[in-house]
Amino acid sequence: MSIEPSTPAGAPVPVGGPRVPQRKRRDERDPRLPLADLFSPSKAQTLWESLPDDHRQDHFDSKNMPADYAQAFRTVKVGEGGQWTSQAVSMRRLPREMIWELAWFIHHEVADGHVVNGPRLQATRIGLELVTQHGTAAGRAARSVMAMSVEDWVQEIRRARMRLGKGEVGAYVEDFAAYMIKRIQDRLVYAYHEGPWWQLNVWNPMLDPRIPLREHEPQGRHRANFSQLTSVWLREACKWWLSTQLINGHYVWSSIKSRLDAFKWFQWYLDEVGCAGPHLVDDVRDLRPLTRGFVESLRQHTVMSGPNKGGRLAANGLRQPLITVETFYRWMFDNAREAVVLLEEPRWLRLTSHHTVLFRPEDKPRQVNKLADDLALEEDVVNQIAAGSELLALPKNEGGIGDVQAFHALMLQIRTGRRMSEILLMDFEPLSPLPHSTLEAKASAESSGGFVARLAYQQTKIETSQPATIPVDAEIVAIIRAQQEVARQMLSEQKNGDGVLPRYLFLRSRGNRLGRYPYPAETYQARLRDLTQRLNVTDSMGRPVHISKTHRFRHTRATDLINAGVPIHVVMRYFGHLTPAMTMHYAKTRSEAAEREFLRYKKITADGRVAHDNPSDMFDLLHLDQRADRILPNGWCLLPPKQVCAKGNACLTCDKFVTDASHRDELRRQLDDTEKLISRRQSQFTARHGEPMSSANVWLSGRTAEITALRKVLIALDEVVVRRNGQAHAVRGAGTPDRPDPISEEE
Repeated sequence: MSIEPSTPAGAPVPVGGPRVPQRKRRDERDPRLPLADLFSPSKAQTLWESLPDDHRQDHFDSKNMPADYAQAFRTVKVGEGGQWTSQAVSMRRLPREMIWELAWFIHHEVADGHVVNGPRLQATRIGLELVTQHGTAAGRAARSVMAMSVEDWVQEIRRARMRLGKGEVGAYVEDFAAYMIKRIQDRLVYAYHEGPWWQLNVWNPMLDPRIPLREHEPQGRHRANFSQLTSVWLREACKWWLSTQLINGHYVWSSIKSRLDAFKWFQWYLDEVGCAGPHLVDDVRDLRPLTRGFVESLRQHTVMSGPNKGGRLAANGLRQPLITVETFYRWMFDNAREAVVLLEEPRWLRLTSHHTVLFRPEDKPRQVNKLADDLALEEDVVNQIAAGSELLALPKNEGGIGDVQAFHALMLQIRTGRRMSEILLMDFEPLSPLPHSTLEAKASAESSGGFVARLAYQQTKIETSQPATIPVDAEIVAIIRAQQEVARQMLSEQKNGDGVLPRYLFLRSRGNRLGRYPYPAETYQARLRDLTQRLNVTDSMGRPVHISKTHRFRHTRATDLINAGVPIHVVMRYFGHLTPAMTMHYAKTRSEAAEREFLRYKKITADGRVAHDNPSDMFDLLHLDQRADRILPNGWCLLPPKQVCAKGNACLTCDKFVTDASHRDELRRQLDDTEKLISRRQSQFTARHGEPMSSANVWLSGRTAEITALRKVLIALDEVVVRRNGQAHAVRGAGTPDRPDPISEEE
């Protein structure tokens, strides 16, 4: 259905434009194409004839149940007290074409590893039978499950029940039938549709094998629903463009949703202001006001959920819709003539070169890739998470979360630094031998914690010619073997039979008899959110650590490798990066943490003078050229690198000496020791010479200067703490005459 413009076609749109609706629309199920138009008796017969001979039955019970069906049908206890069981499913007394459709549906449910829910299927059969025998004229004329929408079927079932009397059939039939009819139609719509797959308004690669997918595609939302693009010209063109990019490999399936979301933003804006069609405005001079209004509507949008709830869209969230819409229009301009024929929309020819650059550089925020300063987890935090992660595997009746798969996945992420998808999409057997020159070398590696095997993971983010494998130790091998046993047990409990190996190491727990579907990322993150709440881990700054942000384990692993001196090109290969720049994103080494600690405190001299040097410059001067000789037990020396100190250990009387509050304890200890040393030496001097040392004594004057400097430093540090509301700063200087109070000057 086309959108009626709310303003005259081509009318300028005020800058700022109407705001995007402040609500998040849910994907609603769309009929794709009129269901009844997809059906034909010949198509139904083709589906029936595609089944193996022994699978073409109008009922299944213990006498004619195919061997592969027996494991898939859910056994139901029937009779008084559940004394006997039944796997029977009957489709008799239904129209012939419906029998064909239901038999075909059952076959593909079994083939895809799902469990056939007999009670629901039987209730659905009862509902269909009620309608086709006792329903309205339209219901009695229905020959296919596709004849009506789910809502119409439920309404027809309700009417038939009322005609027969409410006691004849339970109300549960309506609920069961609604679920199963939707599921049946979801499968049949792709089987019945004969045109290009992209013409459907709902794309589901799990049910439509025509949609191109990579061999290992990250699992997530299986459907892409275009029904919210209510402008027909926009919806059809978007489907064509995205399908072409998917087929050509420019986009992957996991990218489709974000692109589709961008068009939803654009559609909501067009709903508010109206437009003239694909060309948007009749007068090209009105194009800039319209596109500027779209930019402003995005900038004014209030985020309704997530960490930025109540605020505005982040820079990347604002940039993505603009880039997507502009890229789409550029492509449509280049392919306008083909669009006229394929989409039957002649207005695409009205695009001009102005449509290829809809937004100006100032409209698009710069892409922000700023990394947080706490991505690399501290060693103590990692240890706390590892120690508490057993809650994932602990059964629920013992107070745990009851998901051993999530426990194994988390252990692998912590130890290897792999992405979540790289772990959850691993093959069932991901290990291969690591060559050893001798058996003794292999045994030595195992006993010493060295590498004993190679682990293959699924690299789904970056295409690289390098093999997606890393060396692993015996501990990781043990985790893999334990998870393999869990996977085998899961298949055994679903009565899958012996000898069938799953495709993935981590498995979806439901509807996965053959092990073809991996453990869902959404489930994994939900488990880790639960673990986060239970453990309540915080870092050294008191900030809560969200375990569900698993990419932090990758940053942590990269930090550990770089800190250990592993060459950058080896780290690149370990993480599957293409360039050193990608690897350096992860190089949040502990030296940066040391720098932050250094900059927390202002630097002072012994007489309490605040150092006015730039703290960052001071840090650089101390560390360039590996100047470890300038780092002192109680502070730092700012003497230039080519100058030699001639004062020996007289740092406390040198104006190149700086210190801060982090050294208060050492300075206090040094003051106490110096005072005790003076007292002891005075006693010795008096005993030998009969009188104490005078203040002019060269040794005593030096020590007295040190005590004076230490007292001034400690007094200055205490004053800084008090006068800065208790927040520790630091100051600089030593051994110079008294000067005006720098703190008073500064404040």
